[in-house]
Amino acid sequence: MFEHDARDGSACRRMERFAKARAQTGFSLPELLIVLAIIGAIVAISIPLVNEQIRIAELRAVSDELAVHLRAARMLAVTTHQDVVVTISADPTNEFSYPDSNGQTRLIKLPGPVKILTGSTASITFHSDGSSGTSSTVTTESVVSNATERWVLSVNTVGMVSISHVRI
Repeated sequence: MFEHDARDGSACRRMERFAKARAQTGFSLPELLIVLAIIGAIVAISIPLVNEQIRIAELRAVSDELAVHLRAARMLAVTTHQDVVVTISADPTNEFSYPDSNGQTRLIKLPGPVKILTGSTASITFHSDGSSGTSSTVTTESVVSNATERWVLSVNTVGMVSISHVRI
């Protein structure tokens, strides 16, 4: 009699373990739907933030590129022992140009959303000693979300180029 009861108890315990293991193998439909809703909310919030950061990075890249070209024009003036003039055309053309070492004009156009402000200096002249005729500024800006990102490139009389950032 005891042998029979012992077998039934062990079989019962095995069935309980099997039932517990089977119950823990997956997720229920409501649990999956809640997780998907949370992921959807996070994605919906993050997409505009990522787009904003991409626009800010584009403006920063354009301003950095303009600074590189200004520095290249200065180095060109020093190496060729000639004045190099960087011509800046504000909005609506949004471009700048300068002669390269072969005498060809390099024309660089800014991408659509980035604008050169009209108050910027029209031209910057670098002399053969690396200096600039006068202090000059070039301002680039772009509207990002509900604010305006503005980068100001300054060229001092020594010919050094610096960049500053303002969010309006």
